[in-house]
Amino acid sequence: MVAFPTFAVHTKVITGIGSLSSLGAEIAAFESRQLVIVADRGLADIGALDQVLAHIPEPIAATYLVDPDPGIADVEKTASAARSLGADMVVVVGGGSALAVGKATAILLRNDVSVLSLEGKGSVPNRPAPTIAIPTTAGSGSEVSRVLVLHDEGRPNDLSLRIEGSQPRVAILDATLLRGAPRGVFLYAGLDAISHAIESLWVKRATFFSRAVAYEAGQTLVDTLPRAIDGVTTGANQSGDNDAVLSILLEAATAANIACGNSGMGLSHALAATPSVHLPHGQRTGLMLPYVAAFNAPAMDDARALDLIAQLQPLYDLVGFEPRFPAGSIGAAETASMVEATVNHPFRVNNVRSSTDDDLRSLLIQAGAPA
Repeated sequence: MVAFPTFAVHTKVITGIGSLSSLGAEIAAFESRQLVIVADRGLADIGALDQVLAHIPEPIAATYLVDPDPGIADVEKTASAARSLGADMVVVVGGGSALAVGKATAILLRNDVSVLSLEGKGSVPNRPAPTIAIPTTAGSGSEVSRVLVLHDEGRPNDLSLRIEGSQPRVAILDATLLRGAPRGVFLYAGLDAISHAIESLWVKRATFFSRAVAYEAGQTLVDTLPRAIDGVTTGANQSGDNDAVLSILLEAATAANIACGNSGMGLSHALAATPSVHLPHGQRTGLMLPYVAAFNAPAMDDARALDLIAQLQPLYDLVGFEPRFPAGSIGAAETASMVEATVNHPFRVNNVRSSTDDDLRSLLIQAGAPA
């Protein structure tokens, strides 16, 4: 059977300043009897979690807090605890870490399997429990994605699950939740979102539809990210004066994942698939973009994509981001592990230009990785 290109958006997206007020009605529509919350731990410290909880009218069975870069054991523990309570719905609040655990928990609530057993599978017998996602960063776009990534040391690559139906049923994009984010969160989340848009333009599975979304999302992110970062310094984010900018940034980040979620991604993300490199994901994908762009250029004839790529270095200069691995952050072993993690990786296969291991090693060395 021929695998024809497809484009789909399975998540209902509610957006706008104050849209968090719709949360209660969205929960009620699912007639949940045992609701659990999964949230990034840091949100509890800054009061953002309380901001969300204020809009949940019914009793909450439990709240589970997630640390950065969660692993398989974190999911198994959370899912087991939620299952023992009879949980039938998950509300996830946070960035990529909380969203990964929340979506995985929803899968396991209705499927009595181990997380590892899902590797390489595209579906499960029972549709995951309903999930409502409330992102607090403008980056991963996981709120509209079936993909979730878990990090476990000792594996050659991250555990990446792509289970159909694990997309959140609803995503609420209320940029008031971004007001207190620090500069680094805006920078690395924004770079990750930009990499989603650009990578979706240089892959084999790109379609008219994914390109159309990626062009608009990518340009909006490039135009808006510096203004959001500046709002941290001026205080405009915290005061709410920059809400319109933050809202556009959040919408564009979500749209970028809609694009790459349909097209798949390429080498920048394939090279970020090892758990042995301890740098923020957005930093890793962002710093590799210019080098992968130069590598892919001979295989690209998309003028709009090339124009967007040409804006990368001016953007990096403007926000003070150097696309190189920080000195001492990785060693030769990590360079080797990044290349190893790409072997048979679907993103490497999907990249518009084929690559050898030596090609990838050269790209990493250009980016400051030790040989």
